[in-house]
Amino acid sequence: MHKFLNYYNSLCIGANTPTIFSYDPYITAIKQLLVHELQQIVYYIEKLKDYNVDMKKYTDKVIEFISLLIVNLDFKKESFFIIIEDLYNNKKTLKKLYISACEKENDNPELLSELDFSSHENILKALNDKQLNIQTEEKIEINKNKKNLYEIIINMVLNACNCLIELKNYNEDFEEAKNQVLKLLNSSNFPALNEVDIINIIKNFSKCNYSIMKKLYELTIQKYGPITKKDVEIGQKEGKGILVSGSSLIDLEKILLATQGLNLKVYTHYEMINAFKFSKLSSYKNLICQYKNSDNNFPLDFASFPGPIYISRNSIPKIDVIRGQIYTSAKYPPYGIGKIEDDDFTPLIEYALESKGFEKDLYNENIYIGYDINEINDKLEIIHTNILNNTIKKIYIIGEIEYLHKKNEYLEEFIYHLPKNTFAFLFANTKFNNDNKIYKINSYYDFSILYFILEKLKEKNPNITDKIGIYMTDCNTNTISHIFNILQLNINNIFLGACCPNIINPVLTECLTQLFNIKKLTTPENDYEF
Repeated sequence: MHKFLNYYNSLCIGANTPTIFSYDPYITAIKQLLVHELQQIVYYIEKLKDYNVDMKKYTDKVIEFISLLIVNLDFKKESFFIIIEDLYNNKKTLKKLYISACEKENDNPELLSELDFSSHENILKALNDKQLNIQTEEKIEINKNKKNLYEIIINMVLNACNCLIELKNYNEDFEEAKNQVLKLLNSSNFPALNEVDIINIIKNFSKCNYSIMKKLYELTIQKYGPITKKDVEIGQKEGKGILVSGSSLIDLEKILLATQGLNLKVYTHYEMINAFKFSKLSSYKNLICQYKNSDNNFPLDFASFPGPIYISRNSIPKIDVIRGQIYTSAKYPPYGIGKIEDDDFTPLIEYALESKGFEKDLYNENIYIGYDINEINDKLEIIHTNILNNTIKKIYIIGEIEYLHKKNEYLEEFIYHLPKNTFAFLFANTKFNNDNKIYKINSYYDFSILYFILEKLKEKNPNITDKIGIYMTDCNTNTISHIFNILQLNINNIFLGACCPNIINPVLTECLTQLFNIKKLTTPENDYEF
């Protein structure tokens, strides 16, 4: 159940309309300064671990801070000062502890050169200098591969920390995984590492990252029940309500509990529609339906909702217009978004009760989400038999892992002209019907079923990995982590569609192609072959 915005292009059509993205050196500079401080904090944490100093408290702090980098970084200046000062002070404390530990053992401390964030003036100067460096960066000769490998590391760290924060909400402390995350981030402190070393570090961490995401899925199932097929209405109901967007099912349930007995309807938005797949959540009478079925049209969706909007933690999209009715429980909300403290939803509920609400019911459509795991197991048994008798020679797994409601010429041509002796799993709710060559699963943003299928296929046919092709026609903030999850399952035929530059820039895509043999989607005729 992972996350965030889609991108419109000829091969990846998640958005309602083509989207133009601007490059903001200010936001990039903020992110780079935060990453810089986090890298240095992690360096001293790892050094202190060598002296057997308990670093659990600081490890948890770092995981929480890293999760900030996932969300929209449009902080007001005061919030940015608080965040960077907090990081800087933590780093100073750790640095002193490290020096003290070295003195006790008569060791020479290995200190990092650092930026001075002791005043607001120094912080702003560092930010402005960083912006200038970013704007002139293209003129500087750098090792592009190593730069992109470090970007992959940061991306995987972000994904892992987001999942670890969710695991903490389930009262699960995955200490070994936290330590692995910090080690991975610390590797970016050593520019002398060669490309091969960095690639091996990334590949080794992908096993840990996969286990983190798998653990989160297992705990979600334990808490809310197995996934089932569900018919979900898209629309609106007369009366007042609250719109819940994002991905944290725990946040949604807290709001459902807080609004029980009140004359308020709770709507899901974006990937929060996953809640309907779980019997425990769908049984809440105040959970009404999904509001809108767009994927990245957040401003229009939010502007048209006549009541307050709650965005779950670590799920805040880039929103250009804030109307004062959006709330979150994120530690540092972006500018213009109200903060929910200590799960006290009183401001959200009061706003909802005072809002206008919908004047009438409006039905748009119904969509099926979820899947029947027993049905999938039965299909896998048939596929296994057909592989053994050579009726199936290749398996294609294709689709956006989401609700596909627009025309996709690439997908249509791919399915219509499937080669002989092949089979396709289609992860999209399209007009295609299941037959002996296609099995359609509308998993809606949920990669867990993809991993389930891959594991089962490998379990039954250990040598099948070279016969499987994965076609990722959609990109989001977790795409890179999913790529390396799939690679560590020994599935090497991965095709990637064109991505939003704000999610995976073209240079990074080239790096994935050159160093990890990730293929680009071209035409179905070419892409059938691997």
